[in-house]
Amino acid sequence: MTRVPLLRRRHAGAPRAGRATADGARAPRPANYLRTLLMLLLPAALFDSYDGELRAVLLHQIQQNFHVGVATLGLINIPIGAGQFVAFFVVASADRFGRRPILLWSIIGYTAFTSLTACSWDIWSFAVFQFGAQVFVGAEFGVAVTLLSEEVPPEQRGRILARLLMFSPIGAILAGGLLAAGLLHNPIGWRMFFLVATIPLVIASVARRRVRESRVYLAEQANARTRPARRREPVGVRVRRVLAIWSSPARGRLAAVCAIAFFQGLPAAAAVGWWTYYAEHERHLSNGLAGTFFAAAAAVSIGGYVVCGRLMDRIGRRPTAMLYAGLAGAFAIGAFQVGSHVWMLVLLLGTAWFGVGVAPVLSAMAAELFPTEVRAEASAWIRNIVGNTGSVAGPALVGVLGAAGGLAGSVGNAASLLALCVVPVVVIVWTAIPETRGESLDAVR
Repeated sequence: MTRVPLLRRRHAGAPRAGRATADGARAPRPANYLRTLLMLLLPAALFDSYDGELRAVLLHQIQQNFHVGVATLGLINIPIGAGQFVAFFVVASADRFGRRPILLWSIIGYTAFTSLTACSWDIWSFAVFQFGAQVFVGAEFGVAVTLLSEEVPPEQRGRILARLLMFSPIGAILAGGLLAAGLLHNPIGWRMFFLVATIPLVIASVARRRVRESRVYLAEQANARTRPARRREPVGVRVRRVLAIWSSPARGRLAAVCAIAFFQGLPAAAAVGWWTYYAEHERHLSNGLAGTFFAAAAAVSIGGYVVCGRLMDRIGRRPTAMLYAGLAGAFAIGAFQVGSHVWMLVLLLGTAWFGVGVAPVLSAMAAELFPTEVRAEASAWIRNIVGNTGSVAGPALVGVLGAAGGLAGSVGNAASLLALCVVPVVVIVWTAIPETRGESLDAVR
């Protein structure tokens, strides 16, 4: 049973189902509502980053509290990271239940699991609660991007989405800034960081009641009621359809871009997840200084985004990707080897600029190399499945390789070893990725 009538009762200004949805889908939202909508969705980008970065800056304290080894610290990233896989299916459910209900419930769920994280009694309860938080924050961010894309006029969509996405590094700055400000020095220690996050989350969950359902979704629901009901496909049929892209002409490019996403995600997630621990545990930086360095790196990464976007339009996608990937690896190797505080900061800033700032050109490859009929499916494979696998595996491998008796012998050596994964990224871009600068997406075959 559809929830559209309930949404109409809550929002008297929404178009009536049936007659008004076609006209309503064409009528633009008032500018003041779009500004309000963007403000209400900004926390989705902020906390999508804050949650992951918070674990990174508090890793040493969590280890001491729960008395676990480096290998265990790495392995808990697997169940925690699996939450992002589950989030994919929660986001997909917004096509059935609506964008607004999923958006409202996701922030409630994230608030609940963030609060529970502060009550963790061992490392595995911590992992379970963070798994739940990842499910809901991933769903919140995914639905926020969808809703904003559907509500904003096409001529403004790029700029508005850029504002949402560029708010994401603020979460990392906030995590590092709170550590630098001395929040760790309180009666409950690292747990306070998670409790502090619940305050803006509760405020945002109340304020988001002003969000309206997407006009595009309402129009689709109205049209669906006029069409004959479709029989539910058997699971086997749906699985074959999802896998069909791997037997299409696009499979070669898909395999190449998936490999790039995997090999880029491994060292990037490893560097982000372990640098603060490395700085405190192996180089003996204070909590405050490590947090300050981390926040500075997050701020610098914003410039990396901007310059990457300009370079890829000026010199092309391929040279930009190779330049950023190669320099990210070089800076990361150094960032986990030097002992000088000055050089640690310089190399960390370079790692953030190139390693995080490479995102625009990788996103362009995920979209521009595939025909329209399989573009969304290819993007899901690249980002949600293969790329996320690399992001989960990277921190886990550092923990296993860097544990006492491990192959690398230390966290710094393990992270530097994984940074060599940029080599296959550069090789694959050079040998298997065509240049798409200036090409129309309609011409892609």
